[in-house]
Amino acid sequence: MLPLNSSADGSNATSNTTDFYVLVTGANSGLGLSIAKRLVTDFLAQYTTETITVIFTTRSSRKSMDTLDILVKHLATFPPAANLRVRFSTFQVDLTSLPSVVKLAEHLNNSIPHLNAAIFNAGMGAFTGIDWPNAFLSLAKNWVHAVTHPSYKFQAVGVTCHDGELGEVFCANVFGHYYLAHELMPLLHPAKGRVIWVSSLEAYPWSFNVTDLDGKKATHSYESSKRLTDVMALTSANQATTPWTDTFFGGKRGEVKTYVCHPGICATSMVALPLVLWYCMTLAFYIARWIGSPWHTISTETGAMSMCYLALAREEELNERDAEKLKWGSGSDRAGNGVLRPTEVEGEGGEEWEQLGRETWRQLEELRVQWKEKLQKTA
Repeated sequence: MLPLNSSADGSNATSNTTDFYVLVTGANSGLGLSIAKRLVTDFLAQYTTETITVIFTTRSSRKSMDTLDILVKHLATFPPAANLRVRFSTFQVDLTSLPSVVKLAEHLNNSIPHLNAAIFNAGMGAFTGIDWPNAFLSLAKNWVHAVTHPSYKFQAVGVTCHDGELGEVFCANVFGHYYLAHELMPLLHPAKGRVIWVSSLEAYPWSFNVTDLDGKKATHSYESSKRLTDVMALTSANQATTPWTDTFFGGKRGEVKTYVCHPGICATSMVALPLVLWYCMTLAFYIARWIGSPWHTISTETGAMSMCYLALAREEELNERDAEKLKWGSGSDRAGNGVLRPTEVEGEGGEEWEQLGRETWRQLEELRVQWKEKLQKTA
């Protein structure tokens, strides 16, 4: 692990109010790696004297070192003075294992003075394959819709974590991060930090059933977890959820803000594809963008736009745009230029939405308390 007070070139820096600390989970490849790289690029462009420590997590030390090597090489493309303002640190965590999550939280609480933003990107899907006949039929009917809202991915049902209790996709995508966020409140409060959830365009209302919070019965557990993410994040500031958000945020709700965003459609695959099929998929995405799709970012660095914007934007700007009340999306124009867009969330608003938020927060917070007691007994 690279020490938290060391820059990439080995020099030391003293923490103060101009030091930014940003956590990125799941940074071994794809979107997570691009978020870490773009944080460096955007930070150096927006801030002239402050420093930033990018703390990234992966699931193994080898992946951490591979990511660190890429980030150091990326930093080397900037003027030498940038080395004094950017530092990297890495840690391994398995978000489907709550003891691993607790270990990460303890390390961070004992290592850094505050945390400006936590970008919860790490995730997984229980994908087992693709229904190819359905995929080709969908493309023939509506090309853009087929590659924006695919309905032809096979997913396993009932996959659980090693303990056999929680749904694995739920724990990796939502609950592991949720538990981590609460444990990091002592770091987030001093900085008036931001909890940034990475959702998806596939967060469909039909995929999520609040009576099956951890998605063990869900036929589309990935989509279910992303819908849960939207509901939880977008109702976090509602008066109706206060009985549970007060305990989650430590009774200081206004000091820590919650945001939700998505990367658009990037040319990454959560289903293993042969190289030739990956190129076919990427071509299909380009065609969709050329014929008018606003969401096919294709590049993961373009996809990282919304996460980095929410992490680095001035607080006054976010407040002015009511950013906490919106789902922010990374999009692009036909030429591939990144465009930041608010995204419609189906079913948002009204009494049913409020009730869904209340029930979601109640269950999440009760589950967190149950697991905290369980982990304390086994510690």
